[in-house]
Amino acid sequence: MHNNPLIVPILALLHDEPAGLSEHEMIKRLLETDDHFSDTVQSGELALFQKHFLVMNALYQIQDSMLAWGMSLQIDPLLIRFIPSEQTEPSAGMDISQNEPLRRYYLDWDNLHETSESDVAALLNSFWDRYYAMDKQAEALERLGLVEGDRLSWATIQNRYRQLITRHHPDKGGDQAQFIEIREAYELLKKHHTPVE
Repeated sequence: MHNNPLIVPILALLHDEPAGLSEHEMIKRLLETDDHFSDTVQSGELALFQKHFLVMNALYQIQDSMLAWGMSLQIDPLLIRFIPSEQTEPSAGMDISQNEPLRRYYLDWDNLHETSESDVAALLNSFWDRYYAMDKQAEALERLGLVEGDRLSWATIQNRYRQLITRHHPDKGGDQAQFIEIREAYELLKKHHTPVE
């Protein structure tokens, strides 16, 4: 395991901020106090990725070492903080500290050194494509009169689509524009819907 130079300064930040701080605030403070990121690319998306990677690597190493002391480290992009292990309970945010594939990714130094500017661009594009699809999926569900948070099965979506398409079919006196919107919503959901287990 490589020695991450951010471990000591991050421990100091967490000590000074017992209520915790966000990853963004942590990186901002690290940049203000010293040149902790001197070995990273200095600008662009790759630079942001490398800073993020180094912080996450340090957090996972700290988490491992603190377990022996009865402390748990909550790693949530919006709140990073120590909590006594016996008080550990699910956070309302996005605590990723127990996500094992993510943990392995950030503890593997090859992922830092082998990731190029084009890899980062591809990751960001993939994220925005998924985000856009999720946003459009919510709109499509709403157009069908369904609520996204209900963990809908594909059969439920199909049944609702059939009801609406029958009701709004132009041959049966329905509105053609609404008929087309319902069909578009269905096609989008067919492409992006994640089945419920």
